[in-house]
Amino acid sequence: MLMPRRLLGALLLATALLGRGEVVPLSFDSASRAVGEVARALGGPGRGLLDPYPALAAPFLFLLRHLPPEWRTGIIRWGMSISLGSPLGSFQGIAPEDPLRDYLRRYPPGPYPAVVLGDPSGGTAHLAALLGVPLLPPCYLLGVRHRISPDDTRSYVRQGLALGEMLGPREGFEVVIHYDPIHDRDLVARAALVRVRFTSLPRIYREFIREHLRPGGTIVLAEDRYSWPQVELLPGIWLQVGGLGAIPPEEYTRRYPLPGEPRIRRESEWGTPEGFSQAVEEFAVESGYRLIRIAENHPEGFSRLAFRAYRAAGARLGLVILDCFTSMDARFCRRTGIAPLHLVFNTADSFSFALEELQRIHPRKIYLLLHPSFSPPPDLVPFARWREALGGNLEPLVDEDLWPQDPYAPFYAAARLAELEARYALETDLSLGVEALRSLLP
Repeated sequence: MLMPRRLLGALLLATALLGRGEVVPLSFDSASRAVGEVARALGGPGRGLLDPYPALAAPFLFLLRHLPPEWRTGIIRWGMSISLGSPLGSFQGIAPEDPLRDYLRRYPPGPYPAVVLGDPSGGTAHLAALLGVPLLPPCYLLGVRHRISPDDTRSYVRQGLALGEMLGPREGFEVVIHYDPIHDRDLVARAALVRVRFTSLPRIYREFIREHLRPGGTIVLAEDRYSWPQVELLPGIWLQVGGLGAIPPEEYTRRYPLPGEPRIRRESEWGTPEGFSQAVEEFAVESGYRLIRIAENHPEGFSRLAFRAYRAAGARLGLVILDCFTSMDARFCRRTGIAPLHLVFNTADSFSFALEELQRIHPRKIYLLLHPSFSPPPDLVPFARWREALGGNLEPLVDEDLWPQDPYAPFYAAARLAELEARYALETDLSLGVEALRSLLP
């Protein structure tokens, strides 16, 4: 699911990519951000929270935050209308595996003791970073630029179908047209979001693993079984309306009826396709790699596991950082030993998850890094509720007076994280071995 929390990142990233001929995944998507965070924690290039933002954007965004809210939103929407996504014709001739190269070239050459494949959530990204190994998601996101009403389902689907058919016969992959007119109202009006999901193990992933994984190394399969109703429009091209949050599927289908009989399938953004999981297992056996299979029914399961892994690795007691969606910094957590409890979104379900988990550990200090939003959805939790629930233990890493509509939020948070890293930097980055991870599993 694409949330409006991504809108500013979408604007700035797309502006930076104008004129580039190569098709790359939209880097405000969870999978691309997860890869970027893990690669940076492993010593690869990247700017962390600021990755989707041009360096020269900081002074502009600082000034923008002081404009009246309707002006800020108007400027962002205008920018999105001319920069978000790419024209349909720019995707002509691409092979489905081509955009994955953008993931692979971010990682240092290794060799690595393990590699993680599957769920692209922040929890899995934190886990892979702590292990010191690459994360290879089963999907990436593309955007077809358009200008429509956010409730114009027919036009949205038409654009998505055109891109899906352009990718050729669906052999080893599928296409999911992801439409969320409640959470992503501004976004869907300006781009049709199409997620390419692999139902087999891509050839370039196989080559990367053989080249960079040590002989006899371990493949960790992070299989996320989170599901959502989807309708098959053409062979291998599916439509998903809505996605993870506090709004149930029934509410979406009531307001936006599906054009056919839905099937409950692995959710577009988080779910790991069954065929991908099976192919990973078969590849591990035939190639002589050990396999650790971790199956969860919700991406929050990987958040819990990553937090436990940090505690097992010797994380600082009494300190925790709640990061959210793509607003995270995996390198920061390794370098400081501050354990992350990752929230999938800013919504009410993630709020409940956070409170339940925090009651188990009773930290003395909670650093809260929420994701901004320029079109707050109805299930977004106001900052005042976080303040009320966490009380004196809370130290926000966002400007609570301007949140959630703060265009400068990533730069504000990055500066706060830098201050904390200088205060809490460890002599050696925190790490966890593969066998220690195995001991944490049932």
